[in-house]
Amino acid sequence: MRVALLLCLLLSTFAQSKQLKISIGEYPPFASQEAQQQGIVPQVIRAAFETQGHTVQFEFMPWGRSFASSLKGNYDAAAFWFCAPERQKDFYCSDPLHYEAIHFYFHKRKPLHDWQSLLELSNFNIGATTGYSYSEEFWQLAQRGVLNVDTVTTDLQNFKKLLKDRIDLFPMATIPAKHLLKEHFSAQEIEQIDFHPKPLMIESSHLLFLKQSKESKQLLETFNLGLTAIKESGKYQTILNSVGAVKSPSAEHIFLK
Repeated sequence: MRVALLLCLLLSTFAQSKQLKISIGEYPPFASQEAQQQGIVPQVIRAAFETQGHTVQFEFMPWGRSFASSLKGNYDAAAFWFCAPERQKDFYCSDPLHYEAIHFYFHKRKPLHDWQSLLELSNFNIGATTGYSYSEEFWQLAQRGVLNVDTVTTDLQNFKKLLKDRIDLFPMATIPAKHLLKEHFSAQEIEQIDFHPKPLMIESSHLLFLKQSKESKQLLETFNLGLTAIKESGKYQTILNSVGAVKSPSAEHIFLK
């Protein structure tokens, strides 16, 4: 009887399991088509879904197209985004995948000294990458013309512009910035760039599920259960440790170094 019950449970799990398609963009070492196991964020997402019997196929594309395609319902979920208010209109946000701090990078010829408010940066030319959140205040001030913001399609373009003095500031998380600089610039060029210790923002990234999809609520619950499971098992921390992780002073959040 117990064998029959176990067999039924296994068959039920198998019947409910599926391969999920998730859109994602290049943001090494967090996510990259060329990285081992496609980066740490795909590893976290894949591991969480695997605990619930699902497999995941990631499709890499430019960030703007990734979001637009997910908004059209072409994918089961979109990875990985800040849970900004405008996104919550169309998507459910998963529990946090990880936390990261965004800092302003600058050329040492024109350093950014202490600042407390974005309003103090009105005399700087600021680079931004299309599709990124940064913060609601950042984009509002840009739309009003208070901040001089010039957008391009990649972070690499912004660092090239920074070195050529075509922009003065560029906001980016430190780990992907360090990776990008090491991969594409010389030691002499890297030495010319620094970042301000005060973060523009500290935010968590999330897996997004389209509200219009009938399966989204169930997938959201399934993913959150899986994410909790890999955190309790220690697998989550092991994945983050591959690039370096440190707990915040409150011990509530895990940031990437």
